[in-house]
Amino acid sequence: MLKDNLFKKSCGCGGTMTIHMHTLVYSAKTKITHVPVYTCGVCSRYEPLPSIKKELGKLIGELEPTISRRRLSFAERNEWASVLKEVFSAGVFPGGFTELEENMGKAVQARIDVLLDVYRLAVELADLQWMEETGSRLSQLAIQSAENAK
Repeated sequence: MLKDNLFKKSCGCGGTMTIHMHTLVYSAKTKITHVPVYTCGVCSRYEPLPSIKKELGKLIGELEPTISRRRLSFAERNEWASVLKEVFSAGVFPGGFTELEENMGKAVQARIDVLLDVYRLAVELADLQWMEETGSRLSQLAIQSAENAK
């Protein structure tokens, strides 16, 4: 289901980048919490996961520069970030990346199942807006799953 290197990858400096939730500061005014990023333990370089870059860019584009300080959670806007946040908050993984990956796979499947149930209800109620919103949330998980299958 998930690729072995979902939670770690090589950095240009030769170090290993591992995944974690990061807080990004935009224009010194806005803190965006719960952003999944790869971070290198050697050179401290970080980069957002490729599958969330588009959604993160869209969020930044929607921010109004005139608003003073604020704090947003990316996990409230992106299903993948939300599931990852839940898995990470569950605790320590003595089995390392293998256990983390297994837990993530189970959590993604559980979220997909819930969203499919919600979508089915939206169809029964003929609520087009709810169907569109739920379909969008499902596609965020599908995009990440497709990235992992490569």
